[in-house]
Amino acid sequence: MIYKFLRVLVGFALRMFFRKIYITGTENINPGKAQLIASNHPSGFMEPLLMACFFPKPLNFLVRGDVFDNKLLAPLLRATNQIPIFRFKDGFSRLRENSQTIDESLEVLAQRKSLLIFAEGNTESIKKLRPLQRGISRIAFQALEKYPDLDLEIVPVGINFTHPQHFDKTVMIRVGTPLNARDYLEVYHNDKTHGHQQLLDDLYSAMKKNVVHLEDQDRRDIFEKLADLERNYHPSGYPPVHVASSASLQREKELAEITDRLTDGTLANVRDQFRALKSDTRLRGQNLSVITKEPVTLVRLLALATGALPATAGALIHGLPLFAGYLFTKKMVKHKEFRTSILMVSNIVLQSLLYLVLIILTLAGTLPWYIVPVAITCGLWWRYFYAKLRDTAFMSVEKLASLKSEGFGILEKVKKSQR
Repeated sequence: MIYKFLRVLVGFALRMFFRKIYITGTENINPGKAQLIASNHPSGFMEPLLMACFFPKPLNFLVRGDVFDNKLLAPLLRATNQIPIFRFKDGFSRLRENSQTIDESLEVLAQRKSLLIFAEGNTESIKKLRPLQRGISRIAFQALEKYPDLDLEIVPVGINFTHPQHFDKTVMIRVGTPLNARDYLEVYHNDKTHGHQQLLDDLYSAMKKNVVHLEDQDRRDIFEKLADLERNYHPSGYPPVHVASSASLQREKELAEITDRLTDGTLANVRDQFRALKSDTRLRGQNLSVITKEPVTLVRLLALATGALPATAGALIHGLPLFAGYLFTKKMVKHKEFRTSILMVSNIVLQSLLYLVLIILTLAGTLPWYIVPVAITCGLWWRYFYAKLRDTAFMSVEKLASLKSEGFGILEKVKKSQR
């Protein structure tokens, strides 16, 4: 019951947080089959939230065991199908508790349910699939040994964020074709080490097909600039937020491959061109991000002016919980990979409390009945208005067109150099 309720609540919040949530390949999630879901892990708690809310099948999760030490939080974690797993840094005594974790995990699979494992083992906010840890292959082989008739699949998943630390951006999720764990069992029985490695190698290759993988992370600055331009070529509107399309993911995967193939000389030349473009934008009182925005036409300016009042009302109503969530996240969360997800979760809690208070005051007759729907409408409009305002370049159409032309020229030259 709690899982289903939170799935609706958090799913709504995710639709507010992201501009687009692209998900494809969910037909590979089989409701009647035991499946290990193997995902990358670039952004803290955001991935399990997305997976739980948008997958067509309830999921069980392996999560870091130390979060269960919070006695208030532990029951909620259990109620949402989360299983603790401890790491070396948690201490040797805690590692012994993993035997119970393995038993619980095998029981989940025996019941033909799905178990989500972040196969890289930890979180790092990079555009690259990191080496997989042996935990997932260990669980797969132990499940087959304990339940010889189990038809177990391992499903490769890639989760990709355009800008994982920012609001109103895009996430692209692709579910790949499952691997049959039983296909590796004979190799494993002949040589356990080789069996583990073969399964992990094949799974890595399958997951990599679904991940924006930039081999040389020192080139990420250039990739991000090129990717922002590419996204501007293919702008994404607003509703619907949840879309079944892999076109954006495929474009970014291809662009990452192109960036990796650039010669050192070409790369240096591209960096020089972006530096020159940055200087041009500064001379016009702007920063480089302006080339990804839309010009401030008369129609757009009138729309922004007309919508400013309800947007301000939405900001005043929802701003305090949002600011409190921001302060909490800034003070309590030290690792940047976790900030976005913790900020969103804290705001779900605080905004829910706000509406609970409004509903109680309405029922008590202190506030008029229409205050809740008005607050919701203004809040939704504020979210849309804020995004539109950020997407607006306050400069002339001609000057912006000139800067865009310069930027798109760099992108086209990079693409042509690899054809």
